[in-house]
Amino acid sequence: MEAKLDLNRTLTIVVTAVALVLATGSSAMAQTVPLPPGGTFVDDDGTAAEGHIEAIAAAGITRGCNPPANDRFCPNRILTRAEMATLLVRALELPSSPVDHFTDDNRTTHENAINSLAETGITRGCGNLRFCGSEPITRGQMATFLARAFAIPAADLDYFADDSESLHEASINALAAAGITNGCADGRFCPNRAVPRAEMAMLLSRALGLLPLVPPVRPADHPAVGYGKRIIYANAQQRVWMIDETESVVDTYLVSGRQGVPAPGTYTVYSKSPLAWSHNGITMEHMVRFAYGRTASIGFHAIPHYATGVPMQTEDELGEFRSAGCVRQADAKAKALYAWTPIGTTVIVVP
Repeated sequence: MEAKLDLNRTLTIVVTAVALVLATGSSAMAQTVPLPPGGTFVDDDGTAAEGHIEAIAAAGITRGCNPPANDRFCPNRILTRAEMATLLVRALELPSSPVDHFTDDNRTTHENAINSLAETGITRGCGNLRFCGSEPITRGQMATFLARAFAIPAADLDYFADDSESLHEASINALAAAGITNGCADGRFCPNRAVPRAEMAMLLSRALGLLPLVPPVRPADHPAVGYGKRIIYANAQQRVWMIDETESVVDTYLVSGRQGVPAPGTYTVYSKSPLAWSHNGITMEHMVRFAYGRTASIGFHAIPHYATGVPMQTEDELGEFRSAGCVRQADAKAKALYAWTPIGTTVIVVP
């Protein structure tokens, strides 16, 4: 947990952070290069955080999650404390530190950023000369990081009902008063919940005063393969196109499959079921089978549900490799593809 700073140290941080934020904000908002259709990353199209992700990318704060390509942002991946340190150091353009402040970050990618953050006083680590950089950062911890880094004034009101036991309550209220957070739902802040990268982008861009940069819609151009009515599944992009007999794109959207499965090639839909079952009572609606795996059929279907009725992933997580082999779709998309696809329809899988 983050320890409290003494008053003199806090005053020093306030002056330094305000000056740095003003300088960073003015340069970041000078972004004038038009965004390409679909934006910088292929896995955040149409999400609530997309404009904020583009804003911090334009400011040079984030570079993606899959180097060297860096065409993915991994919006649902949980952020670590070390990654947060690097993002804040980039945002504030903090100088390097001559001091090694912690014993558990030696030779890690984020060591320099962690030391810079400690030198400025924004962090005191997690205790016993450790930073705990590999641990997920919680919403409460992030509130304290942001409140200190951006010198956000204290609030007079208590905004949330679930943070009274949190060491980060004052920082949480400060963020709420500044309009940086609205909580997690129903008058709560969820201070102990881990922070996904998309959520970080929204909070950080608001703290910097960056306007969301919403890119033009990604064109529906599909890989130039096949002819006639067909489904094209681009495995690397985790995207499906439904093409009709006139070569018009009926729909295109993100899905969740398995990397490299099935192998690239041309397949044919051979079976359909409105409801399918897997092990341990897992159910899959609107199954459209087109290939064979080692032990089971491979098909398009809605996001599976556990026997308890809980979905195995959210629709916001589509675009990530999350399946054991089949291709998961949003419920509405799965229903539409099921109705549109007769047995015998061609399915083309590209890398």
